[in-house]
Amino acid sequence: MAKRGRLSDKILCCLKRNQRDLAKKQELTDESMSELLEQRERFATFARRIIESVIHPLLEEVTILFNNASVIEYCGNNDFHCICKFAHTPRFPASVSLEFSLLAAKSNTELTARFDLEIRPAMMEYTRNEEKNFPLDDADVAIGLWVEEKIVECVDTYLHLETHPLYQKENMVIDPVCGMRISSDAARSKIERPHRRTIYFCSETCKNTFLKEDKLKFEK
Repeated sequence: MAKRGRLSDKILCCLKRNQRDLAKKQELTDESMSELLEQRERFATFARRIIESVIHPLLEEVTILFNNASVIEYCGNNDFHCICKFAHTPRFPASVSLEFSLLAAKSNTELTARFDLEIRPAMMEYTRNEEKNFPLDDADVAIGLWVEEKIVECVDTYLHLETHPLYQKENMVIDPVCGMRISSDAARSKIERPHRRTIYFCSETCKNTFLKEDKLKFEK
């Protein structure tokens, strides 16, 4: 059996030093992971509260004004979203999703708020998404104001569906008085006659003119 010499002692010193280094690295890793998990938990608690107390109530206000709208909230371990969905209707012939999400920012003192607007089918230009960072301190008011601003912008975009020619293509009719092309759903006035097609008008003026002319024809 070989005797342990100076080389063995040197190798043992290397092994012990390596073990100490590994133990130190593991200690630093444990501390880092513990801090990271604490940060994630703090962010999750904060984000969940913002979704539930700020964003969700604002989107619920939208559903009061649009009976085809509904709100879905999802708060998981890492995902925090609140979505307002607009169902397809004759007046607004598209399926629309307005989503707000909260994301962890690079800085531990901030979070990122994001909105995504999706219109299907997509037949017009519109702002699809935007992100903004907010400090965690006193973020409720700032995020609430930003969300309100984005909701108003998105509703304005949504209202364009009512008059956009590509979306209203199937609903377009012609006012028989002035010849204007209008959406039947957005027509200001109409005349429904049994067993005959409905006549749509862009204004009460055109309707009254039509009735007068129709009356004159009948009298003749």
